[in-house]
Amino acid sequence: MAQQMFARISSSAASIPPLRADILWPFIAVLTIFVALSLAGWDEARVFVFVAVTAQALVLWRNLPRAARDLGTISSGHARLLVWPVVITLGLIAVQLVLASPLFTQRLISAGCVFVLVVMLFGMRREKQIMGVVMKGVRSVRPLSSPVSLMRVNALFATALLCVNEMLIASGSLTVWMSAMVVLLLILRSAYWFVVLLVMPEDEGDDGGHPAI
Repeated sequence: MAQQMFARISSSAASIPPLRADILWPFIAVLTIFVALSLAGWDEARVFVFVAVTAQALVLWRNLPRAARDLGTISSGHARLLVWPVVITLGLIAVQLVLASPLFTQRLISAGCVFVLVVMLFGMRREKQIMGVVMKGVRSVRPLSSPVSLMRVNALFATALLCVNEMLIASGSLTVWMSAMVVLLLILRSAYWFVVLLVMPEDEGDDGGHPAI
């Protein structure tokens, strides 16, 4: 049993996707913009908020097509549900730019973590029903797929990000927060993949499958 567990852990660690250029460049760009504008004499608070909302817009732009595709896999009408999250996100970006308050922007991340955590906890109560819908949708596209619920994993990482964000806020330094958050997100990406690969059925990795939730 111990040998099998060690082999599983080793296999998962070795299968973590590498940090490709298309993943690294947004992080490098965010740090570069932050440093450049700070050296140019811009107000640190406004620079922080500007860079933060730029990162938020970039995340939205990069993930929207995939989210629409995944929702479309489950049901053709579900992709329209993305309209409201996009509107809300753009509205929050506008509010942040108007307020130019780093603390407000930082607390929004904590609020987002709490929201994800609550959704995941409620989702666990109806896990069987949710997985039934997901399984039906994915099987219609890939009959051999075996979707794995990642609600517990998502809850764990939302909690971790929430705790670290609050600790960085307590540090009181915007430069420390920005630098540490970039490094943290890169670390969390690898850690998330490791845990996902660890809980996925072994046959999923053989056919290029990925968890639906």
